[in-house]
Amino acid sequence: MTDLPEQAVFDGSAIHAETVDGDDITASPERLKIAMLRKPVLDRLLALPKRTYRDVGVAAEELNCSIRTVFTLLKRYGATRRLTDLAPLRRSSLSGRSMVDPRVEAVISDVIASYHLSRMRPTITQTILEVRRRTERLGLRLPDQKTVRKRIAAIPTVQIVRSREGAKRAREQFGLVSGSTPETTFPLQRIQIDHTRVDLIVVDEALRQPLERPWITVAIDEYSRAVLGFYLSLEAPSSTSVGLCLVHSILPKDGWAARIGLSPKWLPHGRPDEIYTDNGADFRSEAVELGCRAWGMAINFRPGGMPHFGGIVERVIGTAMRSLRTLPGATGGSIVERGDTDPAKEASLTMQELELLIATFIAGHYHCSLHSHHGMTPNARWQAGIFGNKQRAGRGVPTPISDPARLLIDFLPIERRSVSRRGIRWGGILYMDDILRPYLDDQGRRKFVVRRDPRDVSRIWFLCPDDNIYYPVRSRDISRPSITAWELENARKLLRASGQRDYDETALFRAAELAQEIVEKSLEARKASRKSRLANERRNGAKISQSYSETRPESHEPASASPWRRITADDLEGDEFYEVDE
Repeated sequence: MTDLPEQAVFDGSAIHAETVDGDDITASPERLKIAMLRKPVLDRLLALPKRTYRDVGVAAEELNCSIRTVFTLLKRYGATRRLTDLAPLRRSSLSGRSMVDPRVEAVISDVIASYHLSRMRPTITQTILEVRRRTERLGLRLPDQKTVRKRIAAIPTVQIVRSREGAKRAREQFGLVSGSTPETTFPLQRIQIDHTRVDLIVVDEALRQPLERPWITVAIDEYSRAVLGFYLSLEAPSSTSVGLCLVHSILPKDGWAARIGLSPKWLPHGRPDEIYTDNGADFRSEAVELGCRAWGMAINFRPGGMPHFGGIVERVIGTAMRSLRTLPGATGGSIVERGDTDPAKEASLTMQELELLIATFIAGHYHCSLHSHHGMTPNARWQAGIFGNKQRAGRGVPTPISDPARLLIDFLPIERRSVSRRGIRWGGILYMDDILRPYLDDQGRRKFVVRRDPRDVSRIWFLCPDDNIYYPVRSRDISRPSITAWELENARKLLRASGQRDYDETALFRAAELAQEIVEKSLEARKASRKSRLANERRNGAKISQSYSETRPESHEPASASPWRRITADDLEGDEFYEVDE
């Protein structure tokens, strides 16, 4: 086949001067012009060794037609390679013409633009009702619902998402994924950190009553895809979550594993060169920034509006959350997954038990499973990157942290407080120690750096400006119990609710102690209620057994004919139970 000269696309005389395989399309320069425009796009598709649906979609956008039209052209043109098969088909005089009243068409267009494509996101049925309401108000003939559905179906999906959910959402869903973080060549070269809400409701340790869904912060090594550490908390993500997750990631896990009862070995740990996070305020906090600077770690933030840059840690978090879906109290990833179950009623795991379950999954399953990214287990990839293999030398064992306590302190929440004659005040508590005496003469003119562990607010850490060392400073009354920042805040709320605006430190600790006493009394009452219920059940069971033995004739049936045997209180101490003969 001889291609037409390039000027034939624009020069009508040239078009009439040519014929294409004997097909009489020369009488329609417009149809030939469209065919010539379609030809390079279709030739490119046919030259691909393997076409994907995305390739066809890109071609449809270039040609400003539907994907179905591109498939039809591929079938026709691919079989003959004639230019005439790329030209639009001739239509009858009525083909393509709308039989709907132009005034009704105008109403349909207006409703779709102002109502259906709005942030209200109405359903198609609601849009149809709105069209019929407006046409009826104008005294026009009501359109068929199929007509409205066809007009809505012709709108590109990307336009619907852009109008209803915004340009950012449309770009994330339909835009081309461009850019990525540079490839890492060794472990600890760069790690990613992110938070998520755990799809499971936990219970308190004392009464086993449902609380809420906790938050988890996870750090993952990009090179090996191994989880370096995590932090579980009932509090919303904050700089404390980031700092404690980093501390858990950097330090070896042996002591922590022994404390929580973790059996599988957790190998990955160490101080990373770079930390890669999103742009949240918790990552940009002063405590995290100063802690990273003190320990030689760079912190960088992914570009705004490009969540795929943090996809590594998000995929790992998703994998961990899916492992919890079969546990009691699991809420599932959506309402559809949850069904008609009530997770709060089924919840039975405490925070400590959930921590052990997550740690067991990571160390015993995830770290020992082949990863699709590099075809190795995260443990094997980690060891190869640290110790080396036949192909390349390893990075070497991470440098041990000589002062783990200082590492923890450097990532705790930070405040700047003055020193008065009564000490340092933070959260309604006064802290005093001899280390503060040299600075009492400042009379509050100077601010000093202090840090506090929210898990124990009975003391703070005072940074001495003379030697740059943190010293512990306890509350003025050293007999005060160790309480958490959340218990302290609850105590303050109780005092405010009771109208005590001028509360002091003693009132705060007393309120926290009263809350603990309430829990303990409730636990004792629950145990007493259970003992009373079991005693009543035993008494009632004894009466039923006596009545049954007096009325029932002696039986000589074999044991298999009477599979249930009752074990009475004379045989066992404690609760009654039943055996089954197999």
